[in-house]
Parts: sequence; structure tokens; C-alpha cells
Amino acid sequence: MTAPRSISTGMSHLQSRMYAAMEKAQRARQKKREAADALRARQHEYETANLRGRQKQITRARAALEAAQAAYEAAKRNVQLLDDKAEEVVQAQVRAAYM
Repeated sequence: MTAPRSISTGMSHLQSRMYAAMEKAQRARQKKREAADALRARQHEYETANLRGRQKQITRARAALEAAQAAYEAAKRNVQLLDDKAEEVVQAQVRAAYM
């Protein structure tokens, strides 16, 4: 009787890991969307500053734009990393199901 119980417990643990990994990936995608929104806003601010031709404003807007680009790229990498990790967990669950 203990063998089926341990299999069940193992599958439950894998399912928990799978859901946690998927949830982390979903949160990362949300952060990526937010970073993309911020990037678009900084791009608009930079374009507006350039049109006005005020050097101090342009310099600040460029710095903010570069920071937003870096944040977006980091969010994009994090999404990929967490998606890969979630895929590994799913694959582990599939392998465990067939053992």
C-alpha cells in the first residue's frame, strides 16, 4: 500500500512545482508587459524632448529611455528563463508519469 501512496505524493509534489513554475512565469510576463509600457512612455518623452530641442530635457529623457530599455531587456530574459524552467518541470512530470 505504501508504493501507490509514494507515487501519488511524488506526482502531487511535481504538480505543485509545475503550478509554481507556471505562476512565476506568468508574473514575469506581467512584469515584461509593464516594462514594455514604461519603455513606450519613455520613448514618447524622449521624442517630445527632441522636438522641443531642450538639451537638459533631452539628456534626462535619454537616460530614462536607456534605463527603461535595460529593464525591458532584463524582463524579457527573465521571462525566457522562467518559461524554460517551467518547461523543465513539465517534462519532469511527464517523465515521472511514465515511470
